[in-house]
Amino acid sequence: MDQLKMLWELQELEQQIKQKESQLQNIPSVLEHQERSQEFGEFQQKLQKEEEEKRKAQKKQRSKESELQSISASIKTAKDKLYSGEVQSAKELESMEKNLQAMQSDQSGLEEDILTLMEFIENLDQELQELRKEEEQKKEILEEWRHKAQEDFSIAQEELKDLQRQREILVRQIEEPLLKKYYQHSERAGGRCISVVREGFCGICHVSLPSAFRARMLTPGQLVYCENCGSLLVPGD
Repeated sequence: MDQLKMLWELQELEQQIKQKESQLQNIPSVLEHQERSQEFGEFQQKLQKEEEEKRKAQKKQRSKESELQSISASIKTAKDKLYSGEVQSAKELESMEKNLQAMQSDQSGLEEDILTLMEFIENLDQELQELRKEEEQKKEILEEWRHKAQEDFSIAQEELKDLQRQREILVRQIEEPLLKKYYQHSERAGGRCISVVREGFCGICHVSLPSAFRARMLTPGQLVYCENCGSLLVPGD
C-alpha cells in the first residue's frame, strides 16, 4: 500500500481511537449504574436514619419502663406504710397521701409515655419493613445494571484494544521520517491533517484543487499540501 495512504489510514484509526476513548467515559449503562448507585446510597442513608430513630425510641422506652418499675415499687411501699396503721399522726398521714398521689400521677404519665412510644415504634417497624422490601428490589435492579455496565464496558474496551493493535501494525509499516512529519503536522493542525482527494476536491475543506496539484500528487516522494486548509493531500480517485 502507498505510504501516504497508510498515513491517512493511521490518521483515521487514531480518530476512531479518540472517539472510542471518549465513548468509554460515557457508556449509557455505566452512567446509569453510577446514577442508580448514588440513589441507592442515599436510600440506604434514609433507612439507617429510620433504624437509628427506632433504636433511640426503644432505648427511651426501656428507660421509661425502668422508671415505671421503680416508681411502682415506691407506690407499693408507700401504700403498705400508709394503710399499716403504723403512722398515727394526721399531719404525717396527710403528707404521705399527697406524696402517694404525686407518685401515682407520675406513674400515670409514664404509662402514657410508654404507650405513645410503643405506638411510635410499631409505626416505625411497619415503615422499616416496607423500606427493607424496597431496598431488596433496588438491590436486584442495581445488580442487573452492574452486570450490563460491566458487559458494555468490556466490549468497548476490547474494541479499543483492537483499534490500538491495528494502529501498532500500521505504524511499523510507515517510514520513520514520514511518520515524524505526520505527527508534527497533526500537532500544529490540532487534529486531522491528511486529506484524501476525491473528484478533484480536498476531503477536509472541500475546496476544488487545481489540476497541477493532482498531477504533483502522482509524483513519487512528492508531498503536496492544500493551499486552503494546509492538509497533506493523498490521491483517492
